[in-house]
Amino acid sequence: MQLIMIMLSVYLLFMIGIGVFGHRYSKDFSSSIDMGKRGGIILLAGSCIGSNIGNGFVVGGAGKGSLVGLAGSAYGLSCACTALVTVFLASFIYKHKYGSLAEYTKERYHSEVPGVIYVIATMFSYVGIFGVQLIAGKALFDVLGLNSTIGTIIIAVVVFFYAQFAGIWGAYATSAVQIVIIIIGLVLTTIVIIANNGIDVIRAGIAAGTAPAGALDFSGLSMMGFLAMVTPLLLSMVTSQEMFVRIGTAKSAEAVKVSHLISFFIMIPLAVMPAFIGVYGAVKYGISNDMVFFSVVLTELPKLISASIVVAVLAAVMSTIACCYSTIDTVIICDFLQKTCKKNFREKQLQAMSLAMNAGITVLAVIMALHATAILDVLNIFYSFLAAACFVPFIGGILFRKASALGASASSVAGIICVTLDCLGVPVPSVGGLFPCIVGAVVFVAVSLIKPDPVQAGRKQAK
Repeated sequence: MQLIMIMLSVYLLFMIGIGVFGHRYSKDFSSSIDMGKRGGIILLAGSCIGSNIGNGFVVGGAGKGSLVGLAGSAYGLSCACTALVTVFLASFIYKHKYGSLAEYTKERYHSEVPGVIYVIATMFSYVGIFGVQLIAGKALFDVLGLNSTIGTIIIAVVVFFYAQFAGIWGAYATSAVQIVIIIIGLVLTTIVIIANNGIDVIRAGIAAGTAPAGALDFSGLSMMGFLAMVTPLLLSMVTSQEMFVRIGTAKSAEAVKVSHLISFFIMIPLAVMPAFIGVYGAVKYGISNDMVFFSVVLTELPKLISASIVVAVLAAVMSTIACCYSTIDTVIICDFLQKTCKKNFREKQLQAMSLAMNAGITVLAVIMALHATAILDVLNIFYSFLAAACFVPFIGGILFRKASALGASASSVAGIICVTLDCLGVPVPSVGGLFPCIVGAVVFVAVSLIKPDPVQAGRKQAK
């Protein structure tokens, strides 16, 4: 434990150093969220992998694996596939210079309403994602026998001050560094478990009933259960502000495509490793929750290596949170206040608003983290909410020429109602996690046909 605390302190000093260096790219509010469009392949790939290989991918994947076996990698595999989503959308977004989905909806639907819905949905979802990230730190402090409440608050305060200073460049740079350690750690842990006859241990657990029957395959989740885990993240990523920000910081659309293809091929094999580690920990140590990853790493690996991995995972949590700040700043200050409300602010006002808003968000996220438990279940709720609110208006606007602003807004409301009912325990069909978007799509088409876009209708009459 002492070694971990020493290494964590060293890493925090390293983050401060990155922040000082990165401040040259974050001297004003604008550059703090787009880093002057200096994103190259390495930095973008590091950001993509780093934003995914964190709390949910590693800690949550191991926790889910301890319950259902290798099928617990569903979330990690969907994280990898989100990189392909960015590859397909990169040219479209980069060409039109869309800084967010709100900019697209305003141009497409000639209305501010769909964009405002997107802003609200994004803010709500990312505050939740921020809070879920803190659960990993909470789990670590629990494993170490330390006060998890104090630990969670410390992590939140450190990353808050770091993010305000370093901006998006600092978040991307630290991601690029820490993913190397995490990847090495996952591979080393997997190799050590296999070398220690871990597969035989798991097989014995299956025979004894202490491990799920599908521990070493993907039968631990039904096809619909697997889709229900994968679908919300994939659909929400199509409209994720994080994707828009990453594309907006790139030097070119080609840099985005190449970096995300690299990210996809790196993340696919890595996605299975946390689930494997989790099921091994469930059999060997009797732990079937989000603490299993830290427990296995700290017990099975040499102290120096285990400490490095633990600190790197915690660091990944911090960089993901820093990206959350940038996302929320963009949608609230840039999209809503500056563009929708037509407000002009001086630079000091922008920075002051960002600071105050991020402080409030941090408090809300800490409160949520202290009361939440299962990482992937909570993440799934927030991703489902974002997908239900935004997926159909975005993709529908591209594919359906008769789409209207009222249709887009109605589809968002219908999707959100479905997710809310599900969260409240009201029985609704799942359809592999697609039900809210199916309902939203039906409402989208129906309302658009009943109430067409007046601008498009006027143009048609003029012809």
